[in-house]
Formats: sequence, structure tokens, C-alpha cells
Amino acid sequence: MDLHDTLREYWGYDSFRPKQQEIVQSILDGHDVAVVMPTGGGKSLCYQLPAIVSGRLCVVISPLIALMQDQASQLAQLGVSAAVLNSSQDAEERKEVFRKIYRNELKLLYLSPERLAVPSTTEWLTQANPGFFAVDEAHCISEWGHEFRPEYRQLQLLRDHFPDAPIAAFTASATRKVRHDILTQLKLRQPRTFITSFARRNLRYYVRESAKKDKEKLLLRAIRHHKGESIIVYASTIKMVEETTAMLNDRGIPALCYHGKMDTDSRRTNQEQWMNGEADVMVGTLAFGLGINKPDVRCVIHLSLPKSPEQYYQEAGRAGRDSQPADCLLLWSRGDIGILVHFIDQMEDQNNKDAAWQRYHAVKNLVENETCRMRQICEYFGETPKAWDKCGDCDVCAGLPDWLQKDDSKPARSIIYKAELDDSKLGALKAWRRDMARRHRVAPYVILHDRTLAELLLRRPVTMEDLLLIPGIGPQKVRKYGEEILEALFTALES
Repeated sequence: MDLHDTLREYWGYDSFRPKQQEIVQSILDGHDVAVVMPTGGGKSLCYQLPAIVSGRLCVVISPLIALMQDQASQLAQLGVSAAVLNSSQDAEERKEVFRKIYRNELKLLYLSPERLAVPSTTEWLTQANPGFFAVDEAHCISEWGHEFRPEYRQLQLLRDHFPDAPIAAFTASATRKVRHDILTQLKLRQPRTFITSFARRNLRYYVRESAKKDKEKLLLRAIRHHKGESIIVYASTIKMVEETTAMLNDRGIPALCYHGKMDTDSRRTNQEQWMNGEADVMVGTLAFGLGINKPDVRCVIHLSLPKSPEQYYQEAGRAGRDSQPADCLLLWSRGDIGILVHFIDQMEDQNNKDAAWQRYHAVKNLVENETCRMRQICEYFGETPKAWDKCGDCDVCAGLPDWLQKDDSKPARSIIYKAELDDSKLGALKAWRRDMARRHRVAPYVILHDRTLAELLLRRPVTMEDLLLIPGIGPQKVRKYGEEILEALFTALES
């Protein structure tokens, strides 16, 4: 089957992105490949398409269950048979996957590195006779990488157990040292190496040192500028994620949260709602975003200094995957530096500590040096752009945009509600709303919007009929929450 015909039939594209066709052809020709391609560059297609064309099973090694399930679901929508094997499945689900494997019905099979390390996995995979392996997030195999995972070292066994199967390694962010480590650890044989430019010319990088008290103001300016668009906000701790989400919801901004201590169902629900556009803003720790394929993210905001340029590049790179302009805002403070130093000091392994110190100095230089942000990123990854010295769009090259510099000293509510409100009474209503939201497992704005809370304080309804006159409260809401709303309002007015 012709590669362009397959591309058009399954993905609806008329042409390949840079390097994609060469990568696909190299895999089909039986070569090992190592690919460094930015987020949004189309890495997954590079191993999915040859699996379809060759008719041979591609085994994809991926670090996150959510990522595997997301890709398998997307392939199913394309009419491609793909499956995931992981610990969350019951016995019958796993049996069905094995049946498809032995009937040669699968084009792609997604496994975690932990499952591949189980001896029985090697046994049945040998019988399945895979055509090639694709190792996603390959930088995780390197101690010098920013997301080193010891279980990835088990992937060294691939070459030993499957000497004839090509191995394709993919990553979005790897320095020269990490790239060399990937080739060595995976025992790639004369690999074809493909490195696309690290310059994402549609992204505008803005870096601003700001005290803690100013971050909220700048965050709100950025979100309001991108109202109605998809936004990701990265916070360094679970506490910060939860506080930021609550603050945004209190201000009438639909925001969801995502972090490792949430249960799986809550994370999945929030992710689906954000993906579906039911909320503009997702606030998460670095656990959020890996493998998420949402092309229309218009802004990524960091509320603290990342651990490394790799981490920042990968997370900021989730903006603008549709190649349209997008903003990447990094808000950092001097306190972030102390936190990074503290965690590095706690490390016991000297190699890991040395690598962490190198990344620390690199990310500190990235925010402190007054040279083009995009050029700094390229040079960090070993690329020296020859056609340009300045991107022309970052804060160093073009200054901060107007929307990030406007004076925002007026309280938003005085603009929205045309009246001064008692902060303590409004705060009491918001606290009640937060409790209701937790009880019903919804975002606070689902209960009542900020504007509706303000109208309650201004009009002071007494009966159920009065409630129906409040903007934002209809018969459904009166039947569901009416008595509790009146009780909460009475309590707030008495406070």
C-alpha cells in the first residue's frame, strides 16, 4: 500500500510533516531508528503507519496507562485494531487481547515497561512474532534525562530476545548526552537518526520573575486574555493545584484539576471534560499532559520554575499543536530556586545529583539570561540555528504583550457587578459553594456562578419564588438547591 494513500485514508492528510516519511520508510526497510521530534510533530504516526502498511504487529512501550488508552481509542476511531495490556484490566479483558494477538488481528499493542519485564511476557510475545518495537518517551531510559525511570532499563532485553525486530525510539526532548544514552541502552544497531528543529516558531515564550502575591494577578490576566480557549496551568505541588483551581472557580472561571492523589475516575472525568471543552482551564501537576492529544491549547502557564529545560520544553510544547499561534507563560520567583536546591540536596545517588545540578543551572540560565528564549532552548538541546538569531516573538525579543502589562488594580467584581460587596459575606457564600461542590463532586461554578452569588447578596431573596428572579437560578436549580441556597444566604448575611 502506498504511504501517501495510507496517510490520506486513515488520517486524512495529503502530505507528511518534516521527516515523517523518511522515518516510516526506514522502519519498513528494517532499520533501527532514533527520533527526536517536538510535541505536536507527529511522532505517533511514525510507528502507527508502518504497522498498518506492513501488516506486522507493532509493540509500543509507553510509560502511562492514560497515554496508551488514549492512543488505542484514537486508533479505533480510525478503524485500526489496537489494544492495551495493563494491570487495570480484568481477566476476561486480558484474554480477549490475547485472542486478538494469536489471531493476528492486532496492528498495535501497547505495553508498559514493567509488563515487558515480566518473563511470561517475553514468552508469549515471542509467539506473537512482532514486526518491530516502538519505545515512546525514550528519554526515560537515561539517568541524564529529566524523567529517568529505572524500569525503562529493562528494555535492554528487547535486543537480546528479539534480535531480528527493528527498534524505533521516540522522544520530544533529549540533549546530545541523553540521545547517546538512548542508543547505547537500547542497543540500537547503526540506527537512522532523525532530529527535527527544536524551534517551535508558532509558540511565544514569555518569562517573568514575580513575587507570590503578583502571580495570581498575572495568571488571571493570561486566562482572561484567552477566555473561551483551552489553557493548561502547571503548578509544582498538589496543594498549589487545588488552591489555584479553587481560586479560579471562585472568580467564575471554569477550571478543573489533575494530580496524582486524585482517584482514577476523577482524573479521567476531569480530563474528558477539559478535552470536550466543558471547562477552559486545566490546572495540574507535571502528571498531566503526557500523551494528551489536544491540538488547540492556546496557552500554557507555569506557576513555578521547572526542574529542567527539558521539562519546560515538553510541558510548554503542549500549546499550539495545531501549528497556530499560542502563548507559553512562565512565572517564577526566587523561592523556586531554593526549593529546587533543597530537593537536589536530598538526592543520595551521586550520578543523579550531578545530572540534577546540571539541569538546575540550565533552567536558571534560561530564565535569567536576557537572550532569545527560543534560541536558548535550541542551543540547550544541541541545535545552533543558522538562519536566525532572534525568534522575534518572546519577551526578550519583543517585550511582554500589552495584556500582560495592563494595570489590573480594580477588583473584578466591581466591574462585573457595579456595586461594592462585603468581602466576608461573599467569602461565606463561596465557602458554602465549595462544600456543595465537593459533596456533589462537581466544579463550584456548576452550583452557582460568582455573578449569581453577588446577585443573591444584592437582592436578598426570601422565598423560592424570589430565587427564580435571580439571574443564573432557574426552576431546576431551585428544586435541587433552593432551600440550601436560602439557608446559606441567611447564614452569610448574619455573619
